[in-house]
Amino acid sequence: MSLTVAAADAPLALAEASEVLGAGCRERALPGGRVALDFWLPAPAPGRVDETRERLQRAGIVAGVEEATEGNQWQEALRAFHRPVEIAGRILVRPPWEPARPGLADVVIDPGMAFGTGQHATTRSCLELLADLPPGSLLDVGCGSGILAIAARRLGHDPVWAVDADPLAVEATIANARTNGVGITVARRTVGRDRLPPARHVIGNLTATVMPQLAQELAAAPPEGAILSGLRPAEAPGVLGAFAPLGLREAARIDRDGWTTLLVAR
Repeated sequence: MSLTVAAADAPLALAEASEVLGAGCRERALPGGRVALDFWLPAPAPGRVDETRERLQRAGIVAGVEEATEGNQWQEALRAFHRPVEIAGRILVRPPWEPARPGLADVVIDPGMAFGTGQHATTRSCLELLADLPPGSLLDVGCGSGILAIAARRLGHDPVWAVDADPLAVEATIANARTNGVGITVARRTVGRDRLPPARHVIGNLTATVMPQLAQELAAAPPEGAILSGLRPAEAPGVLGAFAPLGLREAARIDRDGWTTLLVAR
């Protein structure tokens, strides 16, 4: 799948598309100050073409999105794109072909899966804030590929629950937990419909529209703290207002690549 965007929009387009596609990427310069971002997918995926186009539109990016068949160049591009991501000197998110690094909590994620691989700004910001949380029980809501839940387990949080409304995300999280050899409880849950387990800490890398429902669901047993991401800066005040009745106030904030991640705590 190829995205054609203005050069200035390329970093944000790359982050947005990577979150949807979770695939290797090659960047090519084009005439007129535009670039092409080529993603390799194992098979035609018209549903993801539409999802990618819609996500870019929501981010305010004008992009051409096309599909084409190509040879084995994707293998080299996959390795070039998915590099290890080191977070706060404590966590390493890496593909299977990259080695572990001594002293870092090791999280191995297969980039062939169509979920987060640690490249997106919201994932990195969540990991930075997670690195400073004191160990305890933890709930990851909207777990995607399970990066945050696995990292939490590596950092000593126990027990750890990971839930997602998407059954494919649940399968990906289970597979990644097995690859990493960590014990977490994974289940399919929809915020606002299904009951969530109480935990000392909560991570929600979701959308601003879901955050009020998450706050309501947590009201019966409020956590000590929550990491809230997937937000645009203008959406942060509304999310903070939704969690204020739980006694949770802004304790830290990371603004990166047009996204905001909040730590709220007592």
